[in-house]
Amino acid sequence: MARDRKRMRKVREKRMASIKGQIQKHEHKIKTEKGRKDTTKDYWQKEIDKKFLKTLKKDEEYLDENK
Repeated sequence: MARDRKRMRKVREKRMASIKGQIQKHEHKIKTEKGRKDTTKDYWQKEIDKKFLKTLKKDEEYLDENK
């Protein structure tokens, strides 16, 4: 059982690092790219809020619970 928790901790830490990288990429696109019909600046911000921040919060809660 402890082995599974240890593995899940590693997986979630890696996922959190990659999500933070994705957020940085999206924020860079918001600052630099000109908006198009299907990828406006609001679209990129919504992607960050909807997908990445929610997953990041869940992973942080999991890591806090299973120290």
